[in-house]
Amino acid sequence: MYNYSFISVTALFCYMILFVAFMAAQKTKIIHSFLVVLAAFLLWTGGSLAMRMELWPEVEFWFHFSIVGLIILPFTFFNFIYALVDSDDTILWWSWLILAVINNVANIKWGFYIPCPEVIRLANGSAGFVYHIGWPIIILFITMSFPIIHMFYLVHKSYRKNTVERNQLKPIFAGIVILFIGHAGTLVPVFRGFPTDVLSGIINAGFMFYALYKKHLFRLTLLVSRGVVYGISTLLVALLFANYINPIQEFIQRNMPVFAGSSLLIVAVSFALVTFLLSSVVKTFIDILFTKGELVQTENLKKFSTAVSKSLEVADIVEEISTVIQETLAVETIYICLADQAGENYETAHRSRPISGVNITIRGDNPMVEWMRQNRRCIQISEFRRTVLFKSMWEEEKQLIRELGIQCMLPLQDEESLAGIVLLASKKKGKSYGYDDLNFLESVSSIASIAVRNSRLYEKACMEARTDELTGLLNRKYFYELLNQQYEKKPNKELALIIINIDDFKLYNQLYGMKEGDAALQNAAKIISATVGERGYVARYSGKEFAAALPDFDVLAARNIAESIRMQILNMNKRATDYALKVLTVSCGICTIPYSASNIKQLVENADMAVFSVKRKGKNGVMVYDIGSHIDGNAKGGEPLVREDVYTSYQSTIYALTAAIDAKDHYTFSHSRHVAEYAGILAEEYGMSEDFIELVREAGLLHDIGKIGIPEHILNKPGRLEPEEYETMKGHVEAAIGIIRNLPSLDYVIPAVIGHHERYDGKGYPRGIAGEDIPLSARILCIADSFDAMISKRSYKDRCSLEFAMEEILKQAGRQFDPQLAPLFVEAVRKGKIKPEEE
Repeated sequence: MYNYSFISVTALFCYMILFVAFMAAQKTKIIHSFLVVLAAFLLWTGGSLAMRMELWPEVEFWFHFSIVGLIILPFTFFNFIYALVDSDDTILWWSWLILAVINNVANIKWGFYIPCPEVIRLANGSAGFVYHIGWPIIILFITMSFPIIHMFYLVHKSYRKNTVERNQLKPIFAGIVILFIGHAGTLVPVFRGFPTDVLSGIINAGFMFYALYKKHLFRLTLLVSRGVVYGISTLLVALLFANYINPIQEFIQRNMPVFAGSSLLIVAVSFALVTFLLSSVVKTFIDILFTKGELVQTENLKKFSTAVSKSLEVADIVEEISTVIQETLAVETIYICLADQAGENYETAHRSRPISGVNITIRGDNPMVEWMRQNRRCIQISEFRRTVLFKSMWEEEKQLIRELGIQCMLPLQDEESLAGIVLLASKKKGKSYGYDDLNFLESVSSIASIAVRNSRLYEKACMEARTDELTGLLNRKYFYELLNQQYEKKPNKELALIIINIDDFKLYNQLYGMKEGDAALQNAAKIISATVGERGYVARYSGKEFAAALPDFDVLAARNIAESIRMQILNMNKRATDYALKVLTVSCGICTIPYSASNIKQLVENADMAVFSVKRKGKNGVMVYDIGSHIDGNAKGGEPLVREDVYTSYQSTIYALTAAIDAKDHYTFSHSRHVAEYAGILAEEYGMSEDFIELVREAGLLHDIGKIGIPEHILNKPGRLEPEEYETMKGHVEAAIGIIRNLPSLDYVIPAVIGHHERYDGKGYPRGIAGEDIPLSARILCIADSFDAMISKRSYKDRCSLEFAMEEILKQAGRQFDPQLAPLFVEAVRKGKIKPEEE
């Protein structure tokens, strides 16, 4: 087969495989234009094969058939690039098409450029072809170069800043160069009779395969069954090999006579084997071409989108970003840097190798960040190195990229700002990032950018909901959450709580105004926050009160912190330069788990009691709540105090209030005295401190002070109250709080007073709280109040017996009353410690 028809067969086979693949794909403008390129190659290679096989009707017909495809090739390449870059220069497009038509007409009519080859008969009887080409071929080369030059110009104009897409076209351009060299080879005498032009077509087909396989020039979607494509491909393989049957058989008979008798069997086995192997190769190519990897990417993107849509935590989202990239692209190392709170720098939020990786800080003025903000797309480092911005980077910034082996950068960009940057090292086995990889990363970027933006907005909203607007500290609610989390995390570890109450702050506001008062709170917050630092949590506990939780702190360490805070706040206003401000002092109470409390509720209540004690002993001090001595510490910054009857200081105020209610309703006055007495004894039996006992007594005296505002016809009604009247009567609790809150230094009885009608099962009023959420002092008052109400005679009821009252208290344990306090109270009555007064 010395006419080299097997070269034409091979070239035709390659282009037929490509053509079948693209015909089975979903059509777009670009795909249509590439099909035209392949059609031109089929005209050329198919005509060449038919000519060399001397098929009907004649050699000259197939020669011109082939040359038409060859001459129109430059225009088809130009047309493909024209569609790819979406050019609108229609005048030149028509010019190159008309020029190609004129060249074809001139060659078909007169053989002006390439005359029909001379057919010579070889020794074996097959046909050989010799071309006699003259100087007009130069004109053809020149005219064919016009659309090619225009094509290169369009590529340079459109992709001069996008080296990734430009690199994807390099194999196509290399194939064009090879085609030019192959056709020029036909003019060289040494290649006379050898089809260098068709051979260059095979090499060009190889470049096309490379562009599709490695560079992922197209993203194709298969519209027909893969079985159909596989079947056609197998048929083409069989036809290709059929052309080699006779030459192989002749070769065996001539060079291996010992196998001459089995030559047909050898050819048949070889045919089957080669057909199978080539079909497998074609099948693999079809699978790659139609992006089996794309299916994986699509599925992973779907999972990624679902995962990030279910989370609003930044940590979870960056973890998902890293996972989807690693699972899909097999990237060795991933760094995800997110903007800090100020939006100035980008700090490492995640790295795929936490052990071996390093934390990265990218400055906001880094040229890499500037490029991301401007272009908002993924870029390979090889492309970024060609930019002016890369050249403007500091050497240490370039060195960091080299040391980390960064190969690709991905922005996390929303409409407003650059939220983060994803830095990708090389892929495993040193593979480069292809077209599909970059498209996949762009999709990840789009999804992740929205997710990160939403999570940032969520975190901002959470932070606003968790912090105090004035001081920037945690608010009370979130502080309680952290306190409980810390306790649940380490239930047997030390946990200290400091409550810091600013003394006489209302007076400070009256003296200097609310603006100066807010400034004082902000300064105090800064002092407390700076002193505690990263060792604990600081919150604005109430209007003039702060709290600090200190995990793993013992009593001594917590007291040292509190003393430091007290002294700094004491000296805070001494630094004022414009005018002298009143010195601010604080009363600090400390309690610790497990020494002075067994749970968070006790921790808070006991720390509050310690503050209460400091207030009653002169303020400006630090006290530690201790179970043994109940309150341990010194007020006045460490100077010993003589313990006084804390009730004496406020005796006149309390009696003035009780006298006011007595003037309206004598029963309420005597009832309040009894409740105060019973509650104090119950608190003592429960092992509470003297200060707590005194607080309960005062609360007992004041718990019904709100009845001053209840109309007498309701207060002294002889029968059962109507629902509307009962609602009015229930209002005495809020009325009592309204009175007490305006009394200096008596606000600590409010929790007891407001909760004395709450029930342990949550069915009480006014707040409907239950269990240990009800303050201990209120639970004590509830029993004392109910007991005295049962054994007292009123206008609407007779008195109950002591035995009935005690049985009722025991019966209601766990429902109305605290199940621990109820039996303790009854036992105190039975032992005579509580002696009900006879009316």
